[in-house]
Amino acid sequence: MATLFLAGGCSDEPEAKRPVSAGPTASSDQPTRTPATQSPGLDLPGNAQVLVAETTGNKDQELPEFTSEEGAYTVYAACEGKGKVSILNRNSSNAHPVACGGVPTVGVIHADKKAQHLKIQVVGDTSVWKIAVISGNHQS
Repeated sequence: MATLFLAGGCSDEPEAKRPVSAGPTASSDQPTRTPATQSPGLDLPGNAQVLVAETTGNKDQELPEFTSEEGAYTVYAACEGKGKVSILNRNSSNAHPVACGGVPTVGVIHADKKAQHLKIQVVGDTSVWKIAVISGNHQS
């Protein structure tokens, strides 16, 4: 069973009000992928094993299946807009919010070494999100 812990950047504001930084966004409705080395909105470690390449979108989307051989993976996410963006494990109904407006959301998930299935969910007004997943714990 995976446990998802997401945290926005440091702030005195409650987590729900923390802003998230986002880089350039695609103008079409189709999500786009860019190599992890071109991540102006997500500050990924340079030596990390990328499990899900940086992906951008503006509506619900299932991410590609991945497996971390390290027993943990780190999610980097950001969004801009007035809607609410959440990350869900497709096998669970627990939604983990991504703060929109200026500070990236980073979370470490400890999971069994088996296929993981994440989904991005957008509720309300339009929001543009960006997410990448790398292998291992990169918060400590």
